[in-house]
Formats: sequence, structure tokens, C-alpha cells
Amino acid sequence: MNTAFLLLFLLRNGASAPRPTSVRVAFSPLTKAAYMQALKGKIAFTPRVTFPLKKQQGRLVIPSTKGPHVFRDGWVDGERDEDTQYKYLGYWPELRWHLVEGYHFSEVYRLNALTQNGQWLRLEDSPAISPDTSQFVVASGALDGIGTPTIQLFQRKEGAWQQVWKVESRSWQVEEVEWVAANALVLQQKHWNKTFSRAWYTYARLTIQDQTKN
Repeated sequence: MNTAFLLLFLLRNGASAPRPTSVRVAFSPLTKAAYMQALKGKIAFTPRVTFPLKKQQGRLVIPSTKGPHVFRDGWVDGERDEDTQYKYLGYWPELRWHLVEGYHFSEVYRLNALTQNGQWLRLEDSPAISPDTSQFVVASGALDGIGTPTIQLFQRKEGAWQQVWKVESRSWQVEEVEWVAANALVLQQKHWNKTFSRAWYTYARLTIQDQTKN
């Protein structure tokens, strides 16, 4: 798929074109039958989860090579907020991530991933990890909910995670996204009419091109 066709496909489907990067992601429309067939080959990475840490007196202290990172109930990014609390979800040994959910008025507002080397990833939703654990996507937002529907792609470069691609939609939200190969995913897109009284679905394959890995 050439660049002009990709841009046309994105714009016709209500998505803003991604910013130019060293990584390109090609959207290829799929029929429902082709999507269901592709799903049979999905590769779900399910990390092991351990629980080496406990919250003490409203504080979670996450160790790293750059020093500890502290999540304290009642505070958000260094500012006081009485309605914020944190929940420790566990440690992923394969990725060396500690996962911490942030809650505001009992609703999850952010997933925090703290890496062993001290990087703090503030994610809008749970990541879908690639089969070789070198990249992941995060799909967030909903037309009938909170936030602009967005897909972000992160890759590990020079020992750190970087967002290398992002697309936002004005006409569909992500219903399902699954890895089917090391550099490919399939996507189910949910559309709504103007009154949100009727929904329908379209499908696509996302192929990651020209990526660099470290």
C-alpha cells in the first residue's frame, strides 16, 4: 500500500493521518470472513505476574536502577488530589515492568508501567504486547465514552520504550485488536450513528513496516 492510498484510506474512515516517523503502519481493509479467519492465528502474549510489592500506609514504592518511584494515595504527578488512589497489579518478569493502576473517584484513569531502568510509561489502557515483546499497541478512547479513539504503537529502542506511531479516529473506535504475526495485527472497528442508537463494524489488517529494533 503506497503512502497516498494509506492517507486516503485513513481520511475516508475518519482517522487523522499519523505523523511521519521511521515506522509506517499500513491499513488494509478486511472482510468479516477474512478477519475471522485471521483471528484463528492470533498470538496472545500473556506475561507471568508476580506480586513482590505491597502498599504500605497508602504508598507504593517501585524500585529501579535510577532510584525508587513513589505512588502515594491522594497525589497525582506531584499535586494533591484527595480522590486518587493506586492499586498494584504486579510485576511482569519478561518485560521487567511493575504495573500500577491509578483511580480517580473509583474509576481507572491511567495504567502506569515502571520499568527496571526507571522509565515511567503512562498508558491510557492495557497494552497488547507483540509475540517477541519488542513492541506493543495501546487502543484507548471511545466515541460513546471518554477520550478520542486512538491507537498508539510503542517500540523498544536503545533500551527504552518510545511511541513511534499514533492514529486518532473521528468515526470509529477499537472494539478488538490482536497480534497475528511479529509485525501484523488485525483490528475490529466499531462505528456509531449520530444518536448512538445503532452500531456496525468494519475490519482491517495493520502491517508494521520499516521498523528498527534494538
